[in-house]
This record gives sequence, structure tokens and C-alpha cells, in this order.
Amino acid sequence: MKRLFPLLAAVVVWGCSLDYGKTASVEDVVPEFLFTDVQFSRYEDNAVTVEIAAERIEQYKSDGASYARRATFKTFDGEGTLDTEGSCNLLAANTQDELYLMFDDISLILHTQDMRIFADVLKYNGKNEQITSGRDDEVSIEKKDTVITGRGFSSSGVSKSFSFLGQVTGDITADDEESGAEE
Repeated sequence: MKRLFPLLAAVVVWGCSLDYGKTASVEDVVPEFLFTDVQFSRYEDNAVTVEIAAERIEQYKSDGASYARRATFKTFDGEGTLDTEGSCNLLAANTQDELYLMFDDISLILHTQDMRIFADVLKYNGKNEQITSGRDDEVSIEKKDTVITGRGFSSSGVSKSFSFLGQVTGDITADDEESGAEE
């Protein structure tokens, strides 16, 4: 028994390893800024470029990421004309990389394309001006008298086009006067 105790103690000591190198930085888990019931505007060259209102906005110092809950937002072009407006329940923004993720009850109005987008998950890449969804995420588009719903959505702000990866469903409503003029 006297020989078994030191052997057991050695196994316990060598069997336990604590890794102190994986501590999380306070900057990673605690926001640098936290705002509630906030309205925020960004200006460039004395013109508003973005307006956002949210129930809560958190900004983190470590990676420059910001998160907004129950957000509504508007973007404006260089002349101050309303370009895009929308809302979502969660917005994750990395302005440094120009990546924006929107989640839950998303509604976007793209004024320059006269188009509305409805979804639960969307990603916007500002560098290449693309809006995409996941392969299996459902997205609905309204453009004039057309409503299209599909999965695997992709839209280009550069070419002003959009596509779906799979089968789509939809409705097209034709105005009688327009259809009569084309005959």
C-alpha cells in the first residue's frame, strides 16, 4: 500500500494538465462601447452616408466588430440620395473588411434597383457589392409586379443582376393595358 500511494499520486499529478495559454482577453469578450436605444449617423465629406437605429449596439476593440440588435438602417450615395434601407433583428458588421451579416426577419429595399429582398440570413460584401444567402436559405424578391422565392440567392450591385442556385417559385402579375399594347 505504501508503494501504491506514491504511484497513484504521480499518475494524478502528471494526468492533470492545465493550459494557461488559452485565456480570453477582456477586449474579446467585453464591448469597448455599448449603446442602447441608439441612433447613429456616419458622415463623409459633410454628407451623411449611413444612418442606423438599434435597440442595442456593441462595438469590440479587438477586431473592430460591431453588433446591433433590432436594427433599422439607411445608406446614401455620394450625392446624399437614399440608396438602401432595411431592417433585421441582428446585424454583425466588420467595417474594416466591409462584411455585414444580417439575421432574422430581414427586409431590404434597394432603391437603385427598385427591388425588395426578404430573408432570414444574408451576407453583404461591400468590396465586391454582393449580397448572398446560404445554399439552403430561402430568399424572396419583389421587383415591380414580380415576386420570386428561391434558395441559394446571389445578387450583384455591379451588374445589377441576381440569381438562385435551385428551383424558384413566384408570381408575375401583368397589367392588362401593358399586355394589350404588346400584342
